[in-house]
Amino acid sequence: MFGTFIMDTYKRDEIAEIVDALDMLCSPNDSYGWASAGIYSFWNYYTRDILYIGLAVDFSTRFKQHNGIIPTDPRSCKIQRINAYFEENEKLGYSILVRSPLDQPVIAKNIYDWFGFDPDATTLQEFTYERSKNDLKRIEGNLIEAYRQHQSRLPVWNRIDGQQVGKRSATKNQYNLVDCFSKGDQIIKGVTKWIPERVTANLISRSSLRELAENPTFERYENYLHTLRMINLHFPGENTPSLASWWSLISQSDPQTLQDIMSNRYFEKVLIL
Repeated sequence: MFGTFIMDTYKRDEIAEIVDALDMLCSPNDSYGWASAGIYSFWNYYTRDILYIGLAVDFSTRFKQHNGIIPTDPRSCKIQRINAYFEENEKLGYSILVRSPLDQPVIAKNIYDWFGFDPDATTLQEFTYERSKNDLKRIEGNLIEAYRQHQSRLPVWNRIDGQQVGKRSATKNQYNLVDCFSKGDQIIKGVTKWIPERVTANLISRSSLRELAENPTFERYENYLHTLRMINLHFPGENTPSLASWWSLISQSDPQTLQDIMSNRYFEKVLIL
């Protein structure tokens, strides 16, 4: 149930703002917004080069680890790389590929309070191979390998390949998805409507991570569009009437949001990073 790429950039003194946005939009204890688990990327704001592709079962916690907010073994995060980057650059790119909250995995933050499992009878280890977590590993492996095939190397902060199952199914053409992490604002530039053939352009949020956290209206629009993105991503090449029929079906459940997106010309909004 992946479907939406959300971009942002941050300065060293804006780390807390990104954390707050992740907590609000991707809470593991909420049925609105997006799941806490997904794929993320750090990228060079100035060159648009992908620096790292990784997975997280909890975006907020993992971002804190990478940025030194939560102490962790430097070998298991990118704090040293990020500190070195900020020594020479002011802004760092950060993007997430999010999933529906229906794909929310069981994690430490929600196993008992949200999912209601009995702490005396259930442990987190029992959910290590949960389907949604295996899917994360597969997609991460797929995108890392697509990058490697296109660039003939791994992203500079990635030390190892991803999961073998995802790696084996990757193709060079899937590098178009990798580009969405760092070049999404360029991909959607000038695209002022939903164009079925422009799959990658359709997958990118018109608002940044912090914009969505600060603007409930934009968040409502992007949540609505996520459903159509899932269809667009998982059934690429579908003809226009087929996609239009899906749009019609989705719009029946919330006609007001679709009307608002169109009347407010949301597709013409410029994504500024």
